Amino acid sequence: MNAYDIIIRQAEMNDIVKVQQLYVETIQSSCKNDYSEEEIAAWISSVINEERWRLALKEEFFLVAEYVSKIVGFGALKDDNYIDFMYVQHDYQRIGLAERLLKALENKAKENNAGLIIADASKTAVPFFEKMGFHQVQENTKVVNGLALINYRVEKVIEE
Repeated sequence: MNAYDIIIRQAEMNDIVKVQQLYVETIQSSCKNDYSEEEIAAWISSVINEERWRLALKEEFFLVAEYVSKIVGFGALKDDNYIDFMYVQHDYQRIGLAERLLKALENKAKENNAGLIIADASKTAVPFFEKMGFHQVQENTKVVNGLALINYRVEKVIEE
């Protein structure tokens, strides 16, 4: 199996439970070397904000990657140029799927006439974004459930 066996399509509202489940599982499995158990628990706690997820699926350019009717990745572009979500299930990492999702989001940003695409990337995701041509511009601290979570603003100039 390779990344091109996987279908990328626009998310639908009935994908929400599978998307939320993938969000939690991916953070738990992929980020355990970069964040403490407490930090991971705080990070995944945002999954309970149902309204935030519904709005994202409804209002953002939200894509899901599907393999044999299982959602194995997703990405979303908010406000023309901000990567709001970018997650690939652990077993489907390192096959080119994240690159395909990111390219689709970049193409949408280009259609939106954005000159820059930005994301707030986890410690785990920064190397991926750097490999894809992004540059780290600042460290962010976000307090969630009383815990300070560190991530990094990354950005990339969109070529014409």
